[in-house]
Amino acid sequence: MSDPYAILFVDDEDRVLAGLRRLLRPMRHEWDMHFSLSGSEALEYLAANPVDVVVSDVRMPGMDGIQLLDEVRSRYPDLIRIILSGHSDQVATLRATGVAHQYLAKPCDPTVLQSAIDRSAALRRDLGDEAVAAAIGGTKSLPPAPKVYDQLTAELAKEEPSLNVVADIVATDPALAAKVLQLVNSAFFALRREVTSVPQAVALLGMKTVVGLTLTVGLFDTPQPSPEIATILAEIRERSMDAANVAKGIALAEGGSPADADAAFLAGILHDCGKLVMSVNWPDDFVRVETAGSTVEAEQACYGLDHARAGGYLLGVWGLPDEIVEAVAYHHTPGRAHDKQFGVMASLHVALAMMDRVKGGDAFRLDEAFIDQLGKSDRIPAWVEVVETHEYKKANR
Repeated sequence: MSDPYAILFVDDEDRVLAGLRRLLRPMRHEWDMHFSLSGSEALEYLAANPVDVVVSDVRMPGMDGIQLLDEVRSRYPDLIRIILSGHSDQVATLRATGVAHQYLAKPCDPTVLQSAIDRSAALRRDLGDEAVAAAIGGTKSLPPAPKVYDQLTAELAKEEPSLNVVADIVATDPALAAKVLQLVNSAFFALRREVTSVPQAVALLGMKTVVGLTLTVGLFDTPQPSPEIATILAEIRERSMDAANVAKGIALAEGGSPADADAAFLAGILHDCGKLVMSVNWPDDFVRVETAGSTVEAEQACYGLDHARAGGYLLGVWGLPDEIVEAVAYHHTPGRAHDKQFGVMASLHVALAMMDRVKGGDAFRLDEAFIDQLGKSDRIPAWVEVVETHEYKKANR
């Protein structure tokens, strides 16, 4: 049996901490829970004790929760950081997206809180390597394309910017799409279901919040990439957009709903976000591995994990929907996933494999055993046709 997860709760009100103790009493055998009344007290505890997850309120005297979690990110970047707040402060929520992995609203359903903590802590331990977890966990944002930033800024500067145009711009960039989905799926918005569509997410957030997210929160605070990295990232984004469109087409070809197709599109946009993580944390190694013809094996040897696992971990602790996280984490190895239906993950895996096949490559191979298990081996010609149709439309734009 594995050790219980160590959770540190921080709130300046003793009655709130007492309420958490009562609320979470059923978890006492699975969680090793500790409680601090201030940011400074929490930092003292962290300096002397191992912890998996820090859960903090926002408004506290002296050091507020966002300042605390920013300090935790700096000192202990491998720890999971969660905001638990009853204040519906949009500015604070936007600030929190830069330092907190997830934002939960008070009063919080115990099952929601338990799920957020268990899922994040399990992902952290499953990653295994603390140094790798620290690098990824400390990733505040990912590098967006300069062209996307310019397009978005130009649209937002118009007298009557279009929400549809903003959604189209966001949907083309993995970094921006991931951050928008992280925010809209946070408990701050109290939505009844998870959002896996970028246009829907942008519509729910509204123009004001999108402006705040892109220009205030610090999404673009990552260091300016070198020309070599910028060129590689541009290629990754172009391939991600192709994968998104093909995955959407595959999902529809297999009878998926419009919502399934939107989720497959998002998974395609985000499937290589782990490479963006690597470009931020290991820039020199990233250039070397990518220019040599990146493979999963080369990534494992260099970083200790591959881009699929890195992306899945980051999106998981950011609180994105499970079907997106699983699709990103297992797009090379679908047989390892829990999902054994033809869903988002299968649509993405097939899209990537068929794209490679049509172009005459063999770097991304179809997991034929997985496809046979789904009873879909006879569908390969139809999937190839989806790719060829996309390539034809792309060439004739």
